[in-house]
Amino acid sequence: RGVGSIPVNTRINIHHKDMASESFAGDTKASERGSIHKAEPLCDENVKLTSSEERDNVRPADGLFGWIPTLAAMVNYMFIFGVSNSYGVFSTYYLNVKFAGTSATTLAWIGTLVTSLMLGCSILTGAMSDKLGYRVTAYTGTVICTLAYILASFCKEVWQLILTQGVLLGIGASFLYAPSVSIPAQWFIKNRGLATGIAVAGSSIGGLWFTAAIQAMIDSLGAEWALRILGILTFSVTSLTNSLYYRRVPAKPRKSLFEFCAAKRLIFWLVSVETCTIYTGYWALTFYVGTNAKHLGGTLRDGSNLLLVLNAGSVVGRVMAGVIADRFGCINTLLISIMLTVVIEMPLWMTAKTITPLYVLCALYGLISPSFISINPVIIGRHFDMDVLASIMGMTNLFGGLGVLAGNLAQGAIFDKYDKREQFTNTIIFSGMFILFAGIVTFVMRVHVQRQRTDRRFFQRI
Repeated sequence: RGVGSIPVNTRINIHHKDMASESFAGDTKASERGSIHKAEPLCDENVKLTSSEERDNVRPADGLFGWIPTLAAMVNYMFIFGVSNSYGVFSTYYLNVKFAGTSATTLAWIGTLVTSLMLGCSILTGAMSDKLGYRVTAYTGTVICTLAYILASFCKEVWQLILTQGVLLGIGASFLYAPSVSIPAQWFIKNRGLATGIAVAGSSIGGLWFTAAIQAMIDSLGAEWALRILGILTFSVTSLTNSLYYRRVPAKPRKSLFEFCAAKRLIFWLVSVETCTIYTGYWALTFYVGTNAKHLGGTLRDGSNLLLVLNAGSVVGRVMAGVIADRFGCINTLLISIMLTVVIEMPLWMTAKTITPLYVLCALYGLISPSFISINPVIIGRHFDMDVLASIMGMTNLFGGLGVLAGNLAQGAIFDKYDKREQFTNTIIFSGMFILFAGIVTFVMRVHVQRQRTDRRFFQRI
């Protein structure tokens, strides 16, 4: 051993000390970076982040900032679902005035294609949202929807409206819908149901004022200018709200555009079948309550007023569904609301002899039935990763689009052939039975989730 040399053991100790110092310094820096959000969880258990760079790019959940994109989504929902919820005004006008000699089945294509394509195409637009970004996808939807309204305002034939107010508008709405449906679930964990409920309540708020506005515009300006004004409003408002679509969890690099691995899980198929069956029967009241009111001696104004009551109830119902889901469990809340919908819809609608029971029906239906719109994104958010939420929602909504397409066309055919456009009994039974089947699927979903838990008690928060 030479003079001034360091013993081997000493060198080893110094080496370990240096490593410990570097580790401590690294931990200190990491602590300093995260100290700003010390009181808030960085991300929930569903988010799998593998690098410090990814972790640094994740914003905290359940913070005040999350309400900015959530409220922006609420406003966009007003223009996405709001117009669909108020389509009954156009439907009543087309069926009884502009195209009085046209079958209900043919006219049903317009409203049916808007909703079915909006949901069905989200399998593509949802994947695009995760891959290309929420804002790019949403702005694409803004341009397409505006173009659809303007073109529809110049249409003179039913087939032209089917292509513009139906196909083109539905595709454009899908580009807006895909990022909107996944924004709240990304930003919230503890209050995910409440945030989603507030966002989707925008569809009912939109239906509320769009119903009144569209009826007033048709009465004073005509249907053509009503469509043009809708196009101008859509472009002006959504262009602003799209800029507020911030992601909380950054998207990961992807080899495939679609998340086909989700199809390996039973929960995915249960949510998909539930979505398909409930959408098959859900829109009957929205499309035919105005015509029913007219058959009972009412006016076109009565039809729009019934839709106002329906949408007003939905505003409260969608927010309440989110709050109750956070407290008692999302699947529990969904199951109870679906079963109550069947109990309310069939007796009240089938026995209505005056307009008054229809108002009661619309109020209760709006309050209880649309809970699945608030709760389905919460269920998906609890069982799949946040960075692919838009893609998974798009895949499940494809089945919803198929349900809307099949259900609305079948209801139109039933109304023409079996109800003879004079009564609604068979149409009501068709709607109620599919909603009931959705409840059965939801019960199976509850049993499946319960069996995966160590706690097998039947009465628990699921």
